[in-house]
Amino acid sequence: MAVVCIAGTSQGIGKTAVAELLLSHLPGWSVARVRVADEISTSDAALLGDAAHMLVPAATVEADAEMTRLLAAGAREAAILLAQPRGLADGLRAMVGRLPHEANVLVEGNAYLWAGAADVAVMVIGPGPSGKGLGRVRQSARELFPKVNVWAWNTRAESGDEGFFDFPQDLARMGFHETVSNRADYHHVNPRDGGHSGNVSFVAAVHRQLERNRWRAGSDEFLRRAGFDI
Repeated sequence: MAVVCIAGTSQGIGKTAVAELLLSHLPGWSVARVRVADEISTSDAALLGDAAHMLVPAATVEADAEMTRLLAAGAREAAILLAQPRGLADGLRAMVGRLPHEANVLVEGNAYLWAGAADVAVMVIGPGPSGKGLGRVRQSARELFPKVNVWAWNTRAESGDEGFFDFPQDLARMGFHETVSNRADYHHVNPRDGGHSGNVSFVAAVHRQLERNRWRAGSDEFLRRAGFDI
């Protein structure tokens, strides 16, 4: 099972649009949304009640506007998890257990990364010039920055526009030094423009990270069988 998680620096930043872009290149993948704490709407809170976590009924999932978009983008099936912080870890296990064995899943929502591990963690920034609005990022999102493999600056501009190469440097100047390294990829994307030049390299970066993790898992298993403590 492979997991790609799409997180974002704020609501309305374009996580769903980026997920749609990736699903068009990940045929047969399932999709899930994880909502917890301040990400839960009033109607979702009423549905969750006092429960530690719950998987939203299928009929409600299919009626959800954003899930409808993701299913239309090619998702095999969809799930929504609502959780209190105390029930998040158990809820994630329940969600994964409901998916078909060996299913690959694209998860939208920051909350997944608080209690789960992803093969690829994408952080969506923007739209607009590099770094704009980062100073207002919630602490809960900032805590996820060290886990990010691929940064996606959601923009309506082309990659050659002023500010693109300041993207990693802006993160460093704001104190997020640990996020800037050769281990992470930084990309312009415009999921609303199928011909945008940055989309191809972004999708390729996600595929590379997935392949890298597959090789690592295989080599680690070989070493364990050979008697090494991994």
